[in-house]
Amino acid sequence: MKKIFLLVASFFLVGSLTAQTVTDALRFSQMGLNGTSNYISRAGAIGALGGDLTAASYNPAGLGLFNSNELSMSTGFYGAFTDANANGLLSSDNRSNFNLGHIGGLIFFKPKSKDVKGFQFTFTLNRLKSFGNRTIYQRNDINDSYISHIIKDGYSDAFMYDFYESYAVDYDTVNNRYTSVFENGKFNQLRSFTESGSINEFSMSFSTNINNFIYLGATLGIPVGNYHSSGSFMEERIDAAGNDIYIYNEIKDLYATGVNLKIGTIIRPVNWFRLGLAIHTPTYYSVEDNLYSEVQYTKTSGADWDPVTYNIQTPFRFLGSAAFILGDNKTKIAGSLSADYEYADYSNMKYRLSNNILAESDINSAIMDFFQPTNTLRFGGEVKMGIIALRAGYCIMDNPYSNNKNDAGASSITAGIGYRTNNFYLDLGYAYTSGKSKFTEYNTNPQIDNNIINLDYTNHIAQLTFGARF
Repeated sequence: MKKIFLLVASFFLVGSLTAQTVTDALRFSQMGLNGTSNYISRAGAIGALGGDLTAASYNPAGLGLFNSNELSMSTGFYGAFTDANANGLLSSDNRSNFNLGHIGGLIFFKPKSKDVKGFQFTFTLNRLKSFGNRTIYQRNDINDSYISHIIKDGYSDAFMYDFYESYAVDYDTVNNRYTSVFENGKFNQLRSFTESGSINEFSMSFSTNINNFIYLGATLGIPVGNYHSSGSFMEERIDAAGNDIYIYNEIKDLYATGVNLKIGTIIRPVNWFRLGLAIHTPTYYSVEDNLYSEVQYTKTSGADWDPVTYNIQTPFRFLGSAAFILGDNKTKIAGSLSADYEYADYSNMKYRLSNNILAESDINSAIMDFFQPTNTLRFGGEVKMGIIALRAGYCIMDNPYSNNKNDAGASSITAGIGYRTNNFYLDLGYAYTSGKSKFTEYNTNPQIDNNIINLDYTNHIAQLTFGARF
């Protein structure tokens, strides 16, 4: 065991991830496009439509449209592909894995009241986000080494310990500073990191249908997240005396459990039109942060940092939606058009640290500086031809970073097909998500370091859902 102040150190530790700690807050605050195949194929635009078990994690009033019991399960494929450009040096990598979309069940109760058409109790496990990814990039012939950066910025003795024990750095007792053969010269660098994990939300929901006019719902959500990253950084000094190489490795594991409340309503003034509104409280996460790091040079030195526990508070979310219903079950061709709007202010994310108010204040101030409010728009459509349904959608998500500190906006194009009878259904959904990101290797301000690494990424989800009604 070593290094007590893991959280504070990690705020500066991995410059390549643009301030790791504030990125962790965003990692557990954003939601991805995942869930049932129907939800995916409509790009998530179900806020006013309802009738899908994924509604428990978005607008629980949508569960009020059910008038029978239901069980369903979704599973499929998730693939992530990343292209990196570091000063013209191009590289690419990818990672794929099995994807659990959701498992859920709904119990319908028919009351005796004429005005109340039904009560629904719903239990679901929805995947809100997947973290699978692998990135690699290279920088050649640069002047500023990583070791010169950590020496110049005065990193703590705890952080410098492995560099010292592996002989990558030495200590000048006369001038009271660390020194290294890697401080000056020309350098080549190679970095790779692999990410895995997910956020799955256990939810318990209650909803009701009042006279087929207003639908109400509430969900108690218990999200459980795990995030794993494994990174390796190689730096090579190149000069007339020959090459010299050291390697810095890092393994990071986060485990988070939270709680939140979602409430929503859908109003159906006429059969062909619906309006929806939902509010999500912040999720209050308890997080355990674990880190292992090592340096390989003349010898290898590495150990676990002491685990640190802290709390993260995500921002409020506000969702508004509208849907047009075209035709009904009696017409040969029917369908729907829907649109959802979501607002979240990521500058309102908060860390809560026990017995370290100074570090808490510093990190939360950085979050306010790094992030901004965002808007997310989702559009979806469906055409029904008897028992066959064709679906498509589009989603665009704002960049949560402020002042061009990063470029993390994204968009998704989706499609799907469904087969439905009175007793069961089978849906297939696909989503293609693309986006960009950028960061600097050492500094969080691109104006200071012009060595910007640009990333282009694409994610693919192919999901299959089977459901039964009874």
